[in-house]
Amino acid sequence: MMRPQARRRRYLAGSFLVAVVLPVLLSALYYAFFASDRYVAGAGFAVRGVNATTGLDGIGALTGLASTGTTTSESYIILKYLRSRDLVERLDNDIGIRDLFAAPQIDRLSRISATRPIEDFVTHWGRMIDTSFDTTSGIVTFEAQAFSPADADRIARLVLGYIQDLVNQLSDNARQDALRFARQEVAGAEARLRDTLQQLRAFRDREQLIDPAATAQIDIELIGALEARLVDIRARMAAIGDRVSADAPALISLRHQAEALETQIAIRSAGISSGMGAGLSDLLAQYEALEVEKAFAQQSYASALASLEQARLEADRQQRYLAVYSHPALPQDALYPRRALTIVLIGAAATTIWAIGALITYAVRDHLT
Repeated sequence: MMRPQARRRRYLAGSFLVAVVLPVLLSALYYAFFASDRYVAGAGFAVRGVNATTGLDGIGALTGLASTGTTTSESYIILKYLRSRDLVERLDNDIGIRDLFAAPQIDRLSRISATRPIEDFVTHWGRMIDTSFDTTSGIVTFEAQAFSPADADRIARLVLGYIQDLVNQLSDNARQDALRFARQEVAGAEARLRDTLQQLRAFRDREQLIDPAATAQIDIELIGALEARLVDIRARMAAIGDRVSADAPALISLRHQAEALETQIAIRSAGISSGMGAGLSDLLAQYEALEVEKAFAQQSYASALASLEQARLEADRQQRYLAVYSHPALPQDALYPRRALTIVLIGAAATTIWAIGALITYAVRDHLT
């Protein structure tokens, strides 16, 4: 009958074979004969702005949050976008990435069926891309993996193009948001000026007057001239009234001229005070109110245009662009899988788990006995 210590060593050796040797052997066989080579292509870039700084300021360095005016938030948006469904769907529309990753020459553990749900494929894509962001320099890097050098290079170039489109879109959206309020102010001021000019045009058409103030000034000057002539005629009448009779032709002629001038003066005076429907004084008040409104509307419109130009300059200074320092290149050697390192790591992990399990098992057994 086998002794307990021998039985224990036998169980220990058997568990080591099952928990350590067998996984290492299977992984070695898989990585040696079945695992497909994966090629890597990537790019490095930074999001820049005219007045923006990369990285974090003093407060941002302590809190890890982006400060106002930096490009850090755009960099984090790019990191999220690199693993997003939008990017995967765009890659699938452009190059059919589902079919690339489901090719039959890829080993079964590395490929994914093209009929799997998009959520599963997004998860798979997350394992095929590596991203990093240096908060100090603001540099973003990514590495895309594929099962052929040409596919890796093509995917990396497309992804870099998508990122450039995203940065341009974010920059354009920020610019439009900055200009939207200024444009609304210009539109409001323009509508106010247009309405005022329309009211002024309607007033002139209705009253048949271009400028009531100028018209009134002309009437006043004309009345003054008529009154001066009337005074002259009356003076002449007074001068000859004592020398001729009342029915003398010269005196009668002067009297008729005086009466005509008085009639003209009365008509002109009536036109100023109560002519043309409403009194000219009322027309002057209406016209002056419209002129004041026109002046205010013109000033408001000019101010709104100046504000729009200032907003446009500020928006231009807030624009973002992608500064690429490392472009995708055609890989010459497969970087993944790292066969030897992976086998060693599997062996180390299996040994650690087996050792911990053995220690726990024997500790429990010794405690029970």
